[in-house]
Amino acid sequence: MINKVLFFPKIFKSKVDYCQVSLHDVLKDELYRIDDITEQDLMLNDFEEKYNNTITSCGSNLFNHWLHIIKSKQQVLQLQNDMQTLCSNPNFEYIKFCLKKYIGKQKNNSFVRDLWNGFSIYNFIINNFFILFLSNIVLNIVLSFLFTKYIAAFIVLFFVLNFLMFIATNKYISHVTSSIGYFLSICYALNKINRKTKLSLLYKTPDYKKFSKFSLYAGFFKDGIGGPSSGDLLSVFLDYLRIFFAMELFSFKMVEKTILNNFNQLREIYLYTGYIDCLINFDSIIKKYNCCLTDFNNKNTPSIDFKNLKNPFISDGIGQSRNIDKSIIITGLNMSGKTSFMKSLAINQIIATSFGFAFADSFSTQIFDVVSSICINDQLLEGKSRYYAEAERLMNLKETIYNHKCLCVIDEILSGTNSEERIFGSTKILLDFAKSDSLLIAATHDLQIAENIREIYSPVYFDGETVGNKIVFDYVIKEGIVSKKNGLLILKLLGL
Repeated sequence: MINKVLFFPKIFKSKVDYCQVSLHDVLKDELYRIDDITEQDLMLNDFEEKYNNTITSCGSNLFNHWLHIIKSKQQVLQLQNDMQTLCSNPNFEYIKFCLKKYIGKQKNNSFVRDLWNGFSIYNFIINNFFILFLSNIVLNIVLSFLFTKYIAAFIVLFFVLNFLMFIATNKYISHVTSSIGYFLSICYALNKINRKTKLSLLYKTPDYKKFSKFSLYAGFFKDGIGGPSSGDLLSVFLDYLRIFFAMELFSFKMVEKTILNNFNQLREIYLYTGYIDCLINFDSIIKKYNCCLTDFNNKNTPSIDFKNLKNPFISDGIGQSRNIDKSIIITGLNMSGKTSFMKSLAINQIIATSFGFAFADSFSTQIFDVVSSICINDQLLEGKSRYYAEAERLMNLKETIYNHKCLCVIDEILSGTNSEERIFGSTKILLDFAKSDSLLIAATHDLQIAENIREIYSPVYFDGETVGNKIVFDYVIKEGIVSKKNGLLILKLLGL
Protein backbone atom coordinates (compact mmCIF):
# COMPACT_ATOMS: atom_id res chain seq x y z
CA MET A 1 0.00 0.00 0.00
CA ILE A 2 2.83 2.41 0.83
CA ASN A 3 4.53 1.74 -2.49
CA LYS A 4 1.28 2.21 -4.38
CA VAL A 5 0.72 5.63 -2.82
CA LEU A 6 4.31 6.70 -3.42
CA PHE A 7 4.69 5.56 -7.01
CA PHE A 8 1.68 5.04 -9.21
CA PRO A 9 -0.43 8.20 -8.85
CA LYS A 10 2.60 10.43 -9.52
CA ILE A 11 3.97 8.32 -12.37
CA PHE A 12 0.84 8.89 -14.41
CA LYS A 13 1.19 12.64 -13.91
CA SER A 14 4.82 12.66 -15.01
CA LYS A 15 5.58 14.05 -18.44
CA VAL A 16 8.29 14.65 -20.96
CA ASP A 17 8.52 17.91 -22.87
CA TYR A 18 8.59 16.96 -26.56
CA CYS A 19 8.03 20.50 -27.85
CA GLN A 20 10.39 21.50 -30.66
CA VAL A 21 12.51 24.39 -29.45
CA SER A 22 15.18 25.91 -31.67
CA LEU A 23 18.19 28.01 -30.77
CA HIS A 24 16.48 30.90 -32.56
CA ASP A 25 13.63 30.63 -30.03
CA VAL A 26 15.84 30.91 -26.96
CA LEU A 27 18.57 33.35 -28.05
CA LYS A 28 17.87 37.09 -27.80
CA ASP A 29 21.24 38.56 -28.75
CA GLU A 30 20.25 40.43 -31.90
CA LEU A 31 19.80 44.09 -32.72
CA TYR A 32 16.92 43.33 -35.10
CA ARG A 33 15.01 40.15 -35.93
CA ILE A 34 13.78 39.39 -39.47
CA ASP A 35 9.99 39.06 -39.58
CA ASP A 36 8.20 36.09 -41.12
CA ILE A 37 7.02 37.87 -44.29
CA THR A 38 10.50 39.18 -45.09
CA GLU A 39 11.91 35.71 -44.41
CA GLN A 40 9.55 34.22 -47.01
CA ASP A 41 10.04 37.05 -49.51
CA LEU A 42 13.82 36.65 -49.48
CA MET A 43 13.76 32.82 -49.43
CA LEU A 44 15.92 32.59 -46.32
CA ASN A 45 15.05 28.92 -45.82
CA ASP A 46 16.27 28.15 -49.34
CA PHE A 47 19.46 30.07 -48.65
CA GLU A 48 20.04 28.02 -45.51
CA GLU A 49 19.47 24.75 -47.37
CA LYS A 50 22.11 25.70 -49.93
CA TYR A 51 24.77 27.33 -47.75
CA ASN A 52 24.43 25.81 -44.29
CA ASN A 53 27.22 23.24 -44.58
CA THR A 54 28.22 23.32 -40.93
CA ILE A 55 29.79 20.23 -39.36
CA THR A 56 27.95 20.13 -36.02
CA SER A 57 24.39 20.60 -34.81
CA CYS A 58 25.67 23.51 -32.71
CA GLY A 59 26.90 25.26 -35.86
CA SER A 60 23.80 24.39 -37.87
CA ASN A 61 21.49 25.83 -35.22
CA LEU A 62 23.59 28.96 -34.82
CA PHE A 63 23.70 29.46 -38.60
CA ASN A 64 19.90 29.28 -38.64
CA HIS A 65 19.65 31.83 -35.84
CA TRP A 66 22.11 34.27 -37.40
CA LEU A 67 20.40 34.09 -40.79
CA HIS A 68 17.24 35.51 -39.24
CA ILE A 69 18.75 38.40 -37.30
CA ILE A 70 20.75 41.60 -37.71
CA LYS A 71 23.76 42.01 -35.42
CA SER A 72 25.33 45.18 -34.14
CA LYS A 73 28.38 46.60 -35.89
CA GLN A 74 30.59 45.52 -32.97
CA GLN A 75 29.33 41.93 -33.19
CA VAL A 76 30.01 41.75 -36.93
CA LEU A 77 33.52 43.16 -36.57
CA GLN A 78 34.31 40.66 -33.83
CA LEU A 79 33.06 37.82 -36.01
CA GLN A 80 35.23 38.98 -38.94
CA ASN A 81 38.28 39.25 -36.70
CA ASP A 82 37.74 35.79 -35.22
CA MET A 83 37.14 34.25 -38.64
CA GLN A 84 40.47 35.59 -39.94
CA THR A 85 42.25 34.51 -36.74
CA LEU A 86 40.78 31.01 -36.80
CA CYS A 87 41.36 30.39 -40.50
CA SER A 88 44.99 31.54 -40.31
CA ASN A 89 45.69 29.16 -37.42
CA PRO A 90 48.26 26.50 -38.43
CA ASN A 91 46.00 23.84 -36.84
CA PHE A 92 42.91 24.94 -38.77
CA GLU A 93 42.46 21.56 -40.46
CA TYR A 94 42.91 19.76 -37.14
CA ILE A 95 40.11 21.87 -35.63
CA LYS A 96 37.81 20.88 -38.49
CA PHE A 97 38.83 17.25 -38.04
CA CYS A 98 37.94 17.31 -34.33
CA LEU A 99 34.54 18.86 -34.96
CA LYS A 100 33.74 16.23 -37.55
CA LYS A 101 35.15 13.16 -35.79
CA TYR A 102 34.19 13.80 -32.19
CA ILE A 103 31.02 15.91 -32.48
CA GLY A 104 29.21 15.90 -35.82
CA LYS A 105 25.42 16.18 -35.99
CA GLN A 106 23.16 15.05 -33.16
CA LYS A 107 21.14 12.17 -34.55
CA ASN A 108 18.48 11.92 -31.84
CA ASN A 109 16.65 14.49 -29.75
CA SER A 110 17.57 18.14 -29.34
CA PHE A 111 20.21 19.61 -27.04
CA VAL A 112 18.46 22.98 -26.92
CA ARG A 113 15.13 21.46 -25.92
CA ASP A 114 16.59 18.93 -23.48
CA LEU A 115 19.35 20.82 -21.68
CA TRP A 116 19.30 24.56 -22.47
CA ASN A 117 17.19 25.43 -19.43
CA GLY A 118 18.16 22.46 -17.28
CA PHE A 119 16.07 19.39 -18.08
CA SER A 120 12.86 18.98 -20.02
CA ILE A 121 11.60 16.04 -17.91
CA TYR A 122 9.28 16.09 -14.92
CA ASN A 123 8.96 12.91 -12.86
CA PHE A 124 8.12 12.37 -9.21
CA ILE A 125 10.60 9.55 -8.68
CA ILE A 126 13.47 11.36 -10.38
CA ASN A 127 12.79 14.56 -8.46
CA ASN A 128 12.61 12.70 -5.14
CA PHE A 129 15.05 9.90 -5.84
CA PHE A 130 17.43 10.38 -2.90
CA ILE A 131 14.57 10.36 -0.39
CA LEU A 132 12.99 7.31 -1.99
CA PHE A 133 16.29 5.44 -2.25
CA LEU A 134 17.16 6.20 1.37
CA SER A 135 13.67 5.17 2.45
CA ASN A 136 14.11 1.89 0.59
CA ILE A 137 17.38 1.22 2.42
CA VAL A 138 15.99 2.17 5.86
CA LEU A 139 12.80 0.19 5.32
CA ASN A 140 14.59 -3.02 4.44
CA ILE A 141 17.17 -2.64 7.21
CA VAL A 142 14.42 -2.14 9.80
CA LEU A 143 12.43 -5.09 8.45
CA SER A 144 15.56 -7.24 8.46
CA PHE A 145 16.17 -6.46 12.15
CA LEU A 146 12.55 -7.11 13.04
CA PHE A 147 12.21 -10.27 10.99
CA THR A 148 15.72 -11.73 10.72
CA LYS A 149 14.27 -14.98 9.45
CA TYR A 150 13.22 -13.24 6.21
CA ILE A 151 16.35 -11.19 5.59
CA ALA A 152 16.86 -12.76 2.16
CA ALA A 153 13.35 -11.72 1.18
CA PHE A 154 14.02 -8.14 2.24
CA ILE A 155 17.22 -8.05 0.18
CA VAL A 156 15.16 -9.15 -2.79
CA LEU A 157 12.55 -6.50 -1.92
CA PHE A 158 15.29 -3.85 -1.95
CA PHE A 159 16.33 -4.85 -5.46
CA VAL A 160 12.74 -5.14 -6.66
CA LEU A 161 11.90 -1.62 -5.48
CA ASN A 162 15.01 -0.28 -7.25
CA PHE A 163 13.99 -2.20 -10.34
CA LEU A 164 10.50 -0.65 -10.23
CA MET A 165 12.04 2.81 -9.95
CA PHE A 166 14.16 2.03 -13.00
CA ILE A 167 11.11 0.84 -14.97
CA ALA A 168 9.20 3.99 -14.02
CA THR A 169 12.00 6.42 -14.91
CA ASN A 170 14.08 4.87 -17.68
CA LYS A 171 12.07 6.36 -20.55
CA TYR A 172 12.41 9.83 -19.01
CA ILE A 173 16.15 9.53 -18.56
CA SER A 174 16.48 8.04 -22.04
CA HIS A 175 14.75 11.15 -23.37
CA VAL A 176 17.81 13.28 -22.54
CA THR A 177 20.53 10.63 -22.83
CA SER A 178 21.36 11.59 -26.41
CA SER A 179 21.75 15.26 -25.51
CA ILE A 180 23.94 14.49 -22.51
CA GLY A 181 26.12 12.26 -24.67
CA TYR A 182 26.30 14.93 -27.35
CA PHE A 183 27.41 17.52 -24.80
CA LEU A 184 30.09 15.12 -23.58
CA SER A 185 31.41 14.81 -27.12
CA ILE A 186 31.55 18.62 -27.39
CA CYS A 187 33.60 18.92 -24.20
CA TYR A 188 35.90 16.12 -25.35
CA ALA A 189 36.48 17.77 -28.74
CA LEU A 190 37.18 21.17 -27.18
CA ASN A 191 39.68 19.57 -24.85
CA LYS A 192 41.44 17.90 -27.80
CA ILE A 193 41.52 21.20 -29.73
CA ASN A 194 42.74 23.21 -26.74
CA ARG A 195 45.54 20.76 -25.97
CA LYS A 196 46.98 21.10 -29.47
CA THR A 197 46.30 24.73 -30.27
CA LYS A 198 45.56 27.79 -28.17
CA LEU A 199 42.79 29.73 -29.89
CA SER A 200 43.06 33.45 -29.15
CA LEU A 201 39.65 34.56 -30.38
CA LEU A 202 37.78 37.62 -29.17
CA TYR A 203 35.04 35.16 -28.24
CA LYS A 204 36.42 33.80 -24.98
CA THR A 205 36.85 30.03 -24.63
CA PRO A 206 34.32 28.77 -22.03
CA ASP A 207 35.32 26.69 -19.02
CA TYR A 208 34.47 23.17 -20.20
CA LYS A 209 36.61 21.61 -17.44
CA LYS A 210 33.77 22.12 -14.96
CA PHE A 211 32.14 19.13 -16.62
CA SER A 212 35.19 16.85 -16.33
CA LYS A 213 33.35 14.36 -14.07
CA PHE A 214 30.42 14.25 -16.45
CA SER A 215 31.65 11.19 -18.30
CA LEU A 216 32.05 9.17 -15.10
CA TYR A 217 28.38 9.57 -14.25
CA ALA A 218 26.95 9.58 -17.78
CA GLY A 219 28.45 6.15 -18.46
CA PHE A 220 25.59 4.63 -16.46
CA PHE A 221 22.92 5.88 -18.89
CA LYS A 222 21.60 3.31 -21.30
CA ASP A 223 18.32 2.73 -23.07
CA GLY A 224 16.26 -0.25 -21.99
CA ILE A 225 16.94 -3.18 -19.70
CA GLY A 226 20.22 -4.80 -20.52
CA GLY A 227 21.35 -1.96 -22.70
CA PRO A 228 21.34 -2.12 -26.52
CA SER A 229 25.13 -2.19 -26.65
CA SER A 230 25.58 -5.10 -24.23
CA GLY A 231 27.33 -7.82 -26.18
CA ASP A 232 28.73 -10.23 -23.57
CA LEU A 233 27.86 -11.75 -20.19
CA LEU A 234 30.01 -9.30 -18.23
CA SER A 235 28.30 -6.31 -19.86
CA VAL A 236 24.88 -7.79 -19.15
CA PHE A 237 25.87 -8.45 -15.51
CA LEU A 238 27.15 -4.90 -15.03
CA ASP A 239 24.06 -3.53 -16.73
CA TYR A 240 21.74 -5.34 -14.34
CA LEU A 241 23.97 -4.28 -11.46
CA ARG A 242 23.40 -0.62 -12.26
CA ILE A 243 19.65 -1.26 -12.46
CA PHE A 244 19.24 -3.17 -9.20
CA PHE A 245 21.48 -0.81 -7.23
CA ALA A 246 19.78 2.28 -8.74
CA MET A 247 23.11 3.44 -10.16
CA GLU A 248 21.44 4.92 -13.24
CA LEU A 249 19.20 7.16 -11.17
CA PHE A 250 22.02 8.10 -8.81
CA SER A 251 24.39 9.06 -11.62
CA PHE A 252 21.61 10.90 -13.45
CA LYS A 253 20.97 13.04 -10.37
CA MET A 254 24.69 13.85 -10.16
CA VAL A 255 24.67 14.93 -13.82
CA GLU A 256 21.52 16.94 -13.21
CA LYS A 257 23.15 18.74 -10.28
CA THR A 258 26.23 19.59 -12.35
CA ILE A 259 24.12 20.96 -15.20
CA LEU A 260 21.78 23.02 -13.02
CA ASN A 261 24.73 24.54 -11.16
CA ASN A 262 26.59 25.39 -14.36
CA PHE A 263 24.00 25.74 -17.11
CA ASN A 264 25.30 29.19 -18.13
CA GLN A 265 28.67 27.58 -18.86
CA LEU A 266 26.86 24.72 -20.62
CA ARG A 267 25.16 27.23 -22.92
CA GLU A 268 28.43 29.03 -23.60
CA ILE A 269 30.16 25.76 -24.51
CA TYR A 270 27.40 24.93 -26.99
CA LEU A 271 27.46 28.43 -28.52
CA TYR A 272 31.25 28.55 -28.66
CA THR A 273 31.37 25.27 -30.57
CA GLY A 274 28.68 26.50 -32.96
CA TYR A 275 30.57 29.78 -33.34
CA ILE A 276 33.78 28.03 -34.44
CA ASP A 277 31.80 25.79 -36.78
CA CYS A 278 30.04 28.76 -38.40
CA LEU A 279 33.33 30.60 -38.89
CA ILE A 280 34.71 27.57 -40.72
CA ASN A 281 31.59 27.41 -42.90
CA PHE A 282 31.74 31.15 -43.68
CA ASP A 283 35.37 30.87 -44.70
CA SER A 284 34.44 28.06 -47.08
CA ILE A 285 31.61 30.13 -48.64
CA ILE A 286 33.82 33.20 -49.05
CA LYS A 287 36.53 31.25 -50.83
CA LYS A 288 34.18 29.22 -53.02
CA TYR A 289 31.99 32.12 -54.18
CA ASN A 290 34.56 34.96 -54.11
CA CYS A 291 32.66 36.88 -51.45
CA CYS A 292 33.94 40.02 -49.73
CA LEU A 293 34.01 40.97 -46.08
CA THR A 294 31.50 43.61 -45.04
CA ASP A 295 32.80 47.16 -44.73
CA PHE A 296 30.95 49.77 -42.68
CA ASN A 297 30.74 53.40 -43.77
CA ASN A 298 30.27 56.29 -41.34
CA LYS A 299 28.03 58.49 -43.46
CA ASN A 300 25.39 60.58 -41.72
CA THR A 301 22.68 59.50 -44.15
CA PRO A 302 21.60 55.94 -45.06
CA SER A 303 24.00 54.54 -47.64
CA ILE A 304 24.93 51.24 -49.30
CA ASP A 305 27.77 50.99 -51.80
CA PHE A 306 28.55 47.77 -53.68
CA LYS A 307 30.47 46.48 -56.67
CA ASN A 308 29.58 43.40 -58.68
CA LEU A 309 26.80 42.42 -56.29
CA LYS A 310 25.48 38.91 -57.04
CA ASN A 311 22.32 37.06 -56.19
CA PRO A 312 23.35 34.02 -54.06
CA PHE A 313 20.73 31.88 -55.83
CA ILE A 314 21.94 32.64 -59.38
CA SER A 315 25.34 31.12 -60.10
CA ASP A 316 25.94 32.91 -63.42
CA GLY A 317 24.03 36.11 -62.66
CA ILE A 318 25.01 39.59 -63.78
CA GLY A 319 26.73 41.61 -61.05
CA GLN A 320 25.37 45.04 -60.11
CA SER A 321 27.41 48.04 -58.98
CA ARG A 322 25.93 51.14 -57.41
CA ASN A 323 26.18 53.67 -54.61
CA ILE A 324 22.74 53.99 -53.01
CA ASP A 325 22.57 57.06 -50.79
CA LYS A 326 18.98 57.92 -51.63
CA SER A 327 15.77 55.92 -51.94
CA ILE A 328 15.16 54.59 -55.46
CA ILE A 329 12.15 53.76 -57.62
CA ILE A 330 12.63 50.99 -60.16
CA THR A 331 10.72 50.61 -63.43
CA GLY A 332 11.37 48.14 -66.19
CA LEU A 333 10.19 45.43 -68.51
CA ASN A 334 8.67 42.20 -67.28
CA MET A 335 11.38 39.61 -66.45
CA SER A 336 14.13 42.23 -66.79
CA GLY A 337 15.48 41.79 -63.26
CA LYS A 338 13.69 44.31 -61.01
CA THR A 339 12.57 41.84 -58.33
CA SER A 340 15.77 39.81 -58.50
CA PHE A 341 17.81 42.97 -57.88
CA MET A 342 15.75 43.95 -54.86
CA LYS A 343 15.91 40.46 -53.38
CA SER A 344 19.65 40.28 -54.04
CA LEU A 345 20.30 43.58 -52.31
CA ALA A 346 18.10 42.75 -49.32
CA ILE A 347 19.46 39.27 -48.66
CA ASN A 348 23.04 40.47 -49.08
CA GLN A 349 22.33 43.22 -46.56
CA ILE A 350 21.14 40.59 -44.07
CA ILE A 351 24.15 38.35 -44.70
CA ALA A 352 26.53 41.30 -44.53
CA THR A 353 25.25 42.41 -41.12
CA SER A 354 24.92 38.97 -39.60
CA PHE A 355 27.55 36.76 -41.25
CA GLY A 356 30.04 39.55 -41.98
CA PHE A 357 30.40 39.00 -45.73
CA ALA A 358 28.48 39.59 -48.97
CA PHE A 359 28.28 38.06 -52.44
CA ALA A 360 30.11 40.95 -54.10
CA ASP A 361 33.54 42.33 -54.89
CA SER A 362 32.94 45.01 -52.25
CA PHE A 363 30.02 45.85 -49.98
CA SER A 364 30.00 48.95 -47.78
CA THR A 365 26.92 49.52 -45.69
CA GLN A 366 25.41 50.52 -42.36
CA ILE A 367 23.30 48.60 -39.86
CA PHE A 368 19.73 48.41 -41.15
CA ASP A 369 16.71 46.40 -40.15
CA VAL A 370 15.53 44.66 -43.35
CA VAL A 371 11.83 44.51 -44.22
CA SER A 372 9.97 43.72 -47.43
CA SER A 373 6.66 43.52 -49.23
CA ILE A 374 7.21 41.37 -52.31
CA CYS A 375 5.04 38.23 -52.42
CA ILE A 376 1.80 39.28 -50.72
CA ASN A 377 -1.13 36.92 -51.31
CA ASP A 378 -4.75 36.88 -50.21
CA GLN A 379 -5.63 35.23 -46.90
CA LEU A 380 -8.89 33.45 -47.59
CA LEU A 381 -9.18 31.79 -44.18
CA GLU A 382 -8.99 35.21 -42.54
CA GLY A 383 -11.30 36.82 -45.10
CA LYS A 384 -8.63 39.16 -46.46
CA SER A 385 -8.24 40.00 -50.14
CA ARG A 386 -4.79 40.48 -51.65
CA TYR A 387 -5.27 44.24 -51.65
CA TYR A 388 -6.27 44.25 -47.97
CA ALA A 389 -3.32 41.99 -47.04
CA GLU A 390 -0.93 44.28 -48.92
CA ALA A 391 -2.38 47.42 -47.32
CA GLU A 392 -2.04 45.79 -43.90
CA ARG A 393 1.58 44.90 -44.66
CA LEU A 394 2.33 48.47 -45.75
CA MET A 395 0.90 49.73 -42.46
CA ASN A 396 3.25 47.38 -40.59
CA LEU A 397 6.18 48.57 -42.70
CA LYS A 398 5.35 52.19 -41.96
CA GLU A 399 5.51 51.56 -38.23
CA THR A 400 8.81 49.68 -38.57
CA ILE A 401 10.64 52.17 -40.80
CA TYR A 402 9.75 55.05 -38.50
CA ASN A 403 11.01 53.17 -35.43
CA HIS A 404 14.11 51.54 -36.98
CA LYS A 405 16.58 52.57 -39.63
CA CYS A 406 15.59 50.08 -42.32
CA LEU A 407 16.35 48.85 -45.78
CA CYS A 408 12.79 48.45 -47.06
CA VAL A 409 12.03 46.80 -50.41
CA ILE A 410 8.56 46.97 -51.95
CA ASP A 411 7.64 45.25 -55.21
CA GLU A 412 4.63 46.33 -57.30
CA ILE A 413 3.07 48.51 -54.62
CA LEU A 414 -0.75 48.31 -54.38
CA SER A 415 -0.95 45.96 -57.35
CA GLY A 416 -4.27 44.58 -56.12
CA THR A 417 -6.39 47.61 -57.08
CA ASN A 418 -7.24 49.68 -60.19
CA SER A 419 -4.72 51.99 -61.91
CA GLU A 420 -6.19 55.28 -60.77
CA GLU A 421 -6.28 54.37 -57.08
CA ARG A 422 -2.94 52.57 -57.31
CA ILE A 423 -1.15 55.62 -58.72
CA PHE A 424 -2.68 58.01 -56.19
CA GLY A 425 -2.24 55.71 -53.18
CA SER A 426 1.27 54.55 -54.09
CA THR A 427 2.50 58.09 -54.65
CA LYS A 428 1.18 59.21 -51.27
CA ILE A 429 2.55 56.16 -49.40
CA LEU A 430 6.02 56.29 -50.95
CA LEU A 431 6.36 60.02 -50.31
CA ASP A 432 5.26 59.44 -46.72
CA PHE A 433 7.75 56.59 -46.28
CA ALA A 434 10.56 58.79 -47.61
CA LYS A 435 10.20 61.08 -44.58
CA SER A 436 11.72 58.39 -42.37
CA ASP A 437 15.44 57.71 -41.85
CA SER A 438 15.15 54.47 -43.82
CA LEU A 439 16.32 53.53 -47.29
CA LEU A 440 13.44 52.61 -49.62
CA ILE A 441 13.72 50.49 -52.76
CA ALA A 442 10.40 50.28 -54.61
CA ALA A 443 9.48 48.79 -57.99
CA THR A 444 6.44 49.51 -60.14
CA HIS A 445 5.09 49.06 -63.65
CA ASP A 446 3.19 52.35 -63.39
CA LEU A 447 5.50 54.91 -64.93
CA GLN A 448 3.33 57.72 -63.58
CA ILE A 449 4.22 56.72 -60.02
CA ALA A 450 7.91 56.99 -60.86
CA GLU A 451 7.34 60.40 -62.45
CA ASN A 452 5.39 61.63 -59.41
CA ILE A 453 8.17 60.82 -56.92
CA ARG A 454 11.34 61.24 -58.97
CA GLU A 455 12.32 64.37 -57.03
CA ILE A 456 12.52 62.31 -53.83
CA TYR A 457 13.43 58.88 -55.23
CA SER A 458 16.21 58.31 -57.74
CA PRO A 459 14.62 56.63 -60.80
CA VAL A 460 16.38 53.58 -62.26
CA TYR A 461 15.22 50.89 -64.67
CA PHE A 462 15.89 47.54 -66.29
CA ASP A 463 15.07 46.79 -69.92
CA GLY A 464 15.95 44.58 -72.86
CA GLU A 465 15.89 44.33 -76.65
CA THR A 466 13.51 42.52 -78.96
CA VAL A 467 15.46 40.31 -81.34
CA GLY A 468 13.09 38.64 -83.77
CA ASN A 469 10.53 36.78 -81.70
CA LYS A 470 12.69 36.85 -78.57
CA ILE A 471 13.38 39.33 -75.82
CA VAL A 472 17.01 39.62 -74.76
CA PHE A 473 17.71 41.15 -71.34
CA ASP A 474 21.05 42.52 -70.16
CA TYR A 475 19.92 42.66 -66.47
CA VAL A 476 21.94 45.85 -65.93
CA ILE A 477 20.52 48.68 -63.83
CA LYS A 478 20.30 52.04 -65.65
CA GLU A 479 19.48 55.63 -64.71
CA GLY A 480 16.05 57.06 -65.48
CA ILE A 481 12.55 55.68 -66.20
CA VAL A 482 12.01 52.87 -68.69
CA SER A 483 10.46 53.86 -72.03
CA LYS A 484 9.55 50.38 -73.27
CA LYS A 485 6.82 47.82 -72.59
CA ASN A 486 6.81 44.09 -73.28
CA GLY A 487 3.74 42.66 -71.57
CA LEU A 488 1.77 42.04 -74.75
CA LEU A 489 4.82 40.66 -76.53
CA ILE A 490 5.26 38.04 -73.79
CA LEU A 491 1.62 37.00 -74.20
CA LYS A 492 2.16 36.75 -77.94
CA LEU A 493 5.27 34.58 -77.50
CA LEU A 494 3.26 32.29 -75.23
CA GLY A 495 0.56 32.01 -77.89
CA LEU A 496 -2.15 33.99 -76.04
